[in-house]
Amino acid sequence: MTDRTRIDFTKALVASGLILYIPANFLPVMNITITGDLESLTIIGGVKELADSGLMPVAIFVFCASIVIPFLKLACMCWLLMMHGSQRLCAPRAKAFQILHQVGTWSMVDIFLLSVLAAVGQLGIMASVEPQPGIIFFAAVLLCTLFAADIYKPRMIWNPSPSA
Repeated sequence: MTDRTRIDFTKALVASGLILYIPANFLPVMNITITGDLESLTIIGGVKELADSGLMPVAIFVFCASIVIPFLKLACMCWLLMMHGSQRLCAPRAKAFQILHQVGTWSMVDIFLLSVLAAVGQLGIMASVEPQPGIIFFAAVLLCTLFAADIYKPRMIWNPSPSA
């Protein structure tokens, strides 16, 4: 695969991730039923629910892992793509890419936690957890960022390419 093709694929994935980020954060990701009361939660709604329940450290973790990190990954990839072909700030861009790639391995922890919660949270009439469409958009955002970071190679930061 040529560098130009890699850039084009990365741009498409980042653009898709940015578009999918909106419904991922506004659509409900889960329904929780506790003693007959149904509550539909978005990601932010889940963070508020955790904070209101006195689980502030967990709420902060979920906020960072579900809102901040996906946004920063998309922003970082946008920056790398905008600077592509430039010889400016190569070392900081390489460091940013390295961090992005390391954080990317933990991206799917939210999806894993919701699937575990949905599996073990079935207590009949007392409580239940059901995934909702927002989780599909959220997973798609995470996959876009994972694939974009995988397709974009760090050597492309250092190689000048005026045609890109």
